[in-house]
Amino acid sequence: MPVVARLAPSAAGRATPPAVTASWPTRPADPVAAPPVGQAAAPVASPAAPQPAAAAATVGTFTNLATGFCLDSNSSQSGYALTCNGTDYQRWKTYGYGRVVLTDLATGYCLDSNSAGNAYTRSCQNTTSQQWQTADAGYGTVTFTNAATGRCLDSGSDGSLYTLPCNGGSYQRWARG
Repeated sequence: MPVVARLAPSAAGRATPPAVTASWPTRPADPVAAPPVGQAAAPVASPAAPQPAAAAATVGTFTNLATGFCLDSNSSQSGYALTCNGTDYQRWKTYGYGRVVLTDLATGYCLDSNSAGNAYTRSCQNTTSQQWQTADAGYGTVTFTNAATGRCLDSGSDGSLYTLPCNGGSYQRWARG
């Protein structure tokens, strides 16, 4: 729309510059029905606050650098490392970034640990004992440090699975496959 300016005479008879005004097109008001006489208007719901996006789960295997065995478990809630065989018992859903939860694809159980150094699976309970801090350990591997105990996931040459104080050794390094 055009800007319209008019010169108005001042008290001294001279024209003074006008204030510049601009007319912008406006959107017509949204029609709102008035409530019937004697009734209060219904409250207007405010938009919900945006929720953070849930971390996407990824599925993969974890192979111990020292033994070459894959992280494995069974429906009896035992955790161990075994020759890699490609079954869903060796495939883990990983939720999170940095601090993760590992869920066995075949059983639906989460990898867990206690202060005695036992590593096993059990029903997922969203506890810190089922959360594992990951850290780059070199050679394309990571370490898993239990959030509750501060101990690292470790494996023996016999396939045993447990946690020990973190030592940076190859038995505590896991390659994602």
